[in-house]
Amino acid sequence: MKKFLSLLLVAVLTLGLAACGNDTTPSTSPDTEGGNEGTEVTKVALLLPYTGDQSYFDVTVKGLDLLKDKYGDAIEVKLIEMGTDEANWETANRQAAEAGYDIIISGNWQYEAAMLRVAQEYPDIKYLNFDYSDAALNSIDNVYGITYAANEIGYLAGVVAAVKSQSGIIGGVGGQQNNGIMQFMAGFLQGASDVNPDIQVMISYVGDFQDANKAKEISQNMINQGADVIWGCAGGAGNGVFAAVAENEGTWAIGVDSDQYAAMVEGQPELAKTILTSGLKRCDQGILDAVTMMIEGTAPYGTQKVLGYADGGVGLAENEYYLANMSEEELAKVKEFTDKVLSGETEVVDELVTPGVYDEYLEKFGK
Repeated sequence: MKKFLSLLLVAVLTLGLAACGNDTTPSTSPDTEGGNEGTEVTKVALLLPYTGDQSYFDVTVKGLDLLKDKYGDAIEVKLIEMGTDEANWETANRQAAEAGYDIIISGNWQYEAAMLRVAQEYPDIKYLNFDYSDAALNSIDNVYGITYAANEIGYLAGVVAAVKSQSGIIGGVGGQQNNGIMQFMAGFLQGASDVNPDIQVMISYVGDFQDANKAKEISQNMINQGADVIWGCAGGAGNGVFAAVAENEGTWAIGVDSDQYAAMVEGQPELAKTILTSGLKRCDQGILDAVTMMIEGTAPYGTQKVLGYADGGVGLAENEYYLANMSEEELAKVKEFTDKVLSGETEVVDELVTPGVYDEYLEKFGK
């Protein structure tokens, strides 16, 4: 009897230790091919202020989908919406760090400071700044930063706008007037003027990335002055550009960050039909590639990389709608100029590298 009780006690203790182990060790799943060894599950969190903009943040979320498609049950992903109140961002980052994630994705110029402060407190967690702004701030041993050649996105959009314009007048509606958005707009001005040295470009700013009504008003004023192609570079506020164009036959809009035609064609077809193409910031692909390196142990922490047109980090949405609404001559003209960026023959100006080029182009071609 004593022997039986001793064996029973050992069994209970063994089960208890196993249960405790589940709370403190990485989750594993059976190796269906090899037998005994398990596969560790990598836990990944993405922190954004909000989603649903059908542009920048929504294309970023797609990075999680790409990771699930690639790694399946070997990865656990979580989207955390922090809200728009800046006072909550550091708390949200700290809560994510305490929740046991192996990799935390956050960043961009708006809230990278909150992420980086917390990253330094948790050196064992790996961080990805999916769209860094300040390289010096991001040079931390457990942080890898990527960003996108926004100047090249602007250039591609400017080329399409100038090629498609019949009036020789185009517009660009930005969110906030800051160095990052002026980087987009300087490229836009250069691309348009390379195609048509006599182009007139109107640039205006909403003041934020949410006020679609103001963006619509700005766009309508541009149309009243002769603009027939308008680029909305304003996040969710860019929907106001599409709304204005929808009310003015013979005008076109260009989207930004994601393929905004594809994003809207089912839910908002009346707006989707205005979107000739979009300048793409491929945050989803950038996240997939960077996290893959982090999982494989090859990510160059403490460094940053700019993803450009030649890397596939930025581009144009060349979907069926775009191809159907561009003539062969227009497509050939766009290719003529974009190929020069791809080959390096054309160097696109960069407001972040050479401050003042935006003002120079605006003074020469602005209306």
